[in-house]
Amino acid sequence: AFVGKLPASKSMLNRLQLVQSYFPDFKINGESAADDVTLMRAALSGLHSGKTIQAGAAGTVLRFMALRASRLPGRFEFTGTARLFARPQEELTRILRQLGVQAEFKGTSLVVESAGWKLHGDTLLVPSARSSQFATAVLFNAWDLPFDLYVSLGGRPISEGYWRMSVEMAQSLGMKIDFWDGDFRIPRGQKPTRLEFAAEIDMSSAFALSGAAAVGGQVTLTDFPERSLQPDAAFSSQLERMGVPIQRSGNGLKIDKAKRLNGVAVNLRSTPDLFPVLAALGALAEGDSELSGASQLVHKESDRIQKMVELIRAIGRPVEALSDGIKISGSRMAPTETVRFDCAEDHRLAFAAAIFKVAGVDIEILNPESVSKSFPEFWRLIGCPI
Repeated sequence: AFVGKLPASKSMLNRLQLVQSYFPDFKINGESAADDVTLMRAALSGLHSGKTIQAGAAGTVLRFMALRASRLPGRFEFTGTARLFARPQEELTRILRQLGVQAEFKGTSLVVESAGWKLHGDTLLVPSARSSQFATAVLFNAWDLPFDLYVSLGGRPISEGYWRMSVEMAQSLGMKIDFWDGDFRIPRGQKPTRLEFAAEIDMSSAFALSGAAAVGGQVTLTDFPERSLQPDAAFSSQLERMGVPIQRSGNGLKIDKAKRLNGVAVNLRSTPDLFPVLAALGALAEGDSELSGASQLVHKESDRIQKMVELIRAIGRPVEALSDGIKISGSRMAPTETVRFDCAEDHRLAFAAAIFKVAGVDIEILNPESVSKSFPEFWRLIGCPI
């Protein structure tokens, strides 16, 4: 049984690191050893070195840093994994070119040449149909601009919950944002009105740990906010719907093993990162489950829909891929031999496979170290040998 505080949200920390890069006196409370946070810190510290910036497998690092670098005059080169550059990234060049910045993809690298932002036209069009991170990258790099910035997202952004988190964080720091009909304006010269921010514990990590507890143990999370800015905090209500015992007391959340899990139907439009663990729990539940609303899952560190179909079939449960999720039906049959599952270097697939391992499935997890992207302490905290 684990009792304690989890590392800070990597999503919040990377947004806050951008703020700190513009205002060095800004203080961040909260730490994480996640690869994404470490890569972001190294990228920011090496921004003026002229060296190639390593983004690894981190979409946030590439997207946030391409916009950050473009605020400065100079030539910047970014590199990362093949999968990172196979994910949706063309939006970056479309955004940067509107800002008068040259940007070109060359295999597994992105070259940015800039003289600073010089908006061509009245409004910056930010495509957000495949990821909300492009809009967040613009928002958190719009501090202290010498001109008003008008932005159009071209409709409702996908992963809307993460976009709302970005807006709430920026506003709580003092950024003025004027909204109308889905578009918005950031007035020139924006500076933080507070110089300190405490990042919450990482909610997607909390879900991975809580999901393991739901099938094989107990977890008590301390310093758990009553109201979280992170959309993934919805995990606790999803677990309750599945029949998992949950107790809240002050700033604590206790999760116990469920006597049985119930199937659920969940729209994950605002919380796609919950999908792999929730799908694993659904595969262990009694009754059908349907997870939908998250077509962007095919563009993550892996095609998470197809990989979860592969995993759930391997453990003996009927499952069907949907264009925006998954449908789990029938009843589970125990596999007749050891299940071998390749996580495809996707941290959230490793979390999902761990749910089965904790539940007693004979499973060999390949590339279990991929959890270091967001939650390197995971295997130690669930007490599960790999």
